Amino acid sequence: MLKLRPPTLLPGTVLAVSSWLLPAAQVHAGTPSEACKNTTQYNVIELPFTPTVISSSGVVSGTTDVHRAVVWRRRTGVQELSVPEGFHFTEPAAVLKSGDVVVNALDNQARRRGSFVYSGHAVVALGGDQTVAHGVSPAGVVVGESLPQGKPRSDAVYWEHNSPRSLGLCCGGTIKAANEAGVMAGDAYDEQGRYHAFAWSPSHGLRMMGPSDRYSSAVAIDAAGRVLLQVGSEGYLDEGGNLRRLELSEKFYNSVRSMNRCDVVVGGYGPDSDHYRAFVWSASGGFRDLDSLVPAGSGWRLGVANAVNDRGEIVGMGVLRGEESGFLLMPR
Repeated sequence: MLKLRPPTLLPGTVLAVSSWLLPAAQVHAGTPSEACKNTTQYNVIELPFTPTVISSSGVVSGTTDVHRAVVWRRRTGVQELSVPEGFHFTEPAAVLKSGDVVVNALDNQARRRGSFVYSGHAVVALGGDQTVAHGVSPAGVVVGESLPQGKPRSDAVYWEHNSPRSLGLCCGGTIKAANEAGVMAGDAYDEQGRYHAFAWSPSHGLRMMGPSDRYSSAVAIDAAGRVLLQVGSEGYLDEGGNLRRLELSEKFYNSVRSMNRCDVVVGGYGPDSDHYRAFVWSASGGFRDLDSLVPAGSGWRLGVANAVNDRGEIVGMGVLRGEESGFLLMPR
């Protein structure tokens, strides 16, 4: 079990609206050159928790083995985030540029859900009922889902002025990610309960993605509007309606988990989730097993890559000296 000093309890009050609750701005997105290089080697840093998100500045967040959210910074190490009143479990959804952390919380019976932003020494509750945050745009817009009053299924929403704004899908859904231009990607349900990936923008409205005869789920979106999809056992890139299947493992299931602004994709592949191997894919480097890109004799077996930031840094879970451990890969 991860041993941490007791956290300072944060007040579970709703604060004044901050800039991260405003709509996405129309921002020109540059391409960070360090992330777009074809990285061939990484150094490995051990992390004593399960890392699931990493910010563009290298702030890592994840969960302990007792399902509590933590944040890690190179200068200060690991800090456990307090649990909002009335909840029991917490897990991070995103880290903002400011270093604030978006966290989802559950009660001890997993019936009540809520989303919060940990900002300095305060906890800001996102408005809505049964909220779940899934990500944040580069402009700071939090996206996810919320349960409308009197409805049986959550609706796809983004938060503006601390209130959930619905996309108005017919049958429920969720928003997974958004880019600088305000284009959002997520999953929408139809009247038969089937789900398919979608893209939405204020100017063009809703566009469904993925093969019409198969389930699909949005994973990430880049600055140009390309969307990473999970379709069955494969990963795809949707480029304005043109589907491109990523050339990943031909033999095993491919789980795509994250994509940065240079379309570097990471995830895990294997016969099942208990036997995944971490991978990285890029247009220039192709499909590569991450074990082949860390120093020989490191003792690591990298199991799954959960997230990649715009500097090409990767976090995930693996096995070190026979024990499960989190990792941070730093490009060399």
